[in-house]
Amino acid sequence: MPDRCAQGTDSAERWPHGTFLAELAGSSEAAKTLLSLGTLRSYEPGETLLTEGLYETFVLLLLSGVTKVTALMEDGDTALLAVRIGGDLVGEFAAFDNRPRSATVTAAGRVTARRIGQRDFLGCLDRYPVAALAVSRMLVRKNRWSVRRRGDFSGCPVATRVARVLVDLVEDYGQPSRGRVLIGPRLTQAEIAGLVGARERRVHHVLGALAEQEIIQVGYSRITVVSPAGLRQAARLTEPDD
Repeated sequence: MPDRCAQGTDSAERWPHGTFLAELAGSSEAAKTLLSLGTLRSYEPGETLLTEGLYETFVLLLLSGVTKVTALMEDGDTALLAVRIGGDLVGEFAAFDNRPRSATVTAAGRVTARRIGQRDFLGCLDRYPVAALAVSRMLVRKNRWSVRRRGDFSGCPVATRVARVLVDLVEDYGQPSRGRVLIGPRLTQAEIAGLVGARERRVHHVLGALAEQEIIQVGYSRITVVSPAGLRQAARLTEPDD
């Protein structure tokens, strides 16, 4: 993934669709202000950015790279809840309610971010209503993702859940290329299994079936969607989400 720092980070239009900074496309001033706050931090692959359970209130505005959001389950396993990329915001829950971190965020590759203190972050939202609205929209998307996952777990077979997660990733982070769409974040099949609440072996079978139908192509931790329409059909979705 290209380093957004080198591309003029004060331009919100440069950020991927679906990210927090993309929501600020109508206010370059708000984006520029946010990108000037706090301190610039770099993280190596596998390094922890935020730790579940810790009492801390700063937020991280991701500039480049891919991170994975995980949480401990009651049975001791770790579940992959989401992925976040350059342009996304993480850690905002604690900044708002002063409660312990609800999840752990780990660098999936090299990551750069602005570490912004709670006071500066909330002050910026007060100063720029458009930024506060962008945060609200981001929180709504996260809630929709959570609600959909709960509904999928209770009422959909694994094959449908896998297809729906891939649709979500395409809509949020897809990179169109020659009529196909590359899913930006690198995810292993085990991590996809964590997102859909299924066994890795079953997810491997589902991805193989989608590949045989020429709906996707599976590479090393990369998935390319060959037929977006076919994927939506596999996900039992007939119309784009609102």
